[in-house]
Amino acid sequence: MYARMEDDVAKKIPPGSTELSLYINKELKLRFKLACTAEEKPMSEVVTALIEQWLTQKETNSPGETNKQDRGSSDE
Repeated sequence: MYARMEDDVAKKIPPGSTELSLYINKELKLRFKLACTAEEKPMSEVVTALIEQWLTQKETNSPGETNKQDRGSSDE
């Protein structure tokens, strides 16, 4: 029985992909899931695009430069 479940799970992961597990607020997850459903986009596709966007922003900042958003409220 367990081997069958593992086969089913493995088939759902696209080639070249891996699983990412994280914890977020339940309400935030529900809002995200509803928004993705409304757009007819898989949550993984949206998360991947957001991570790529964030990394591009980080990689284009010059060394030592900190994004104002990353510093939080320490600008006071």
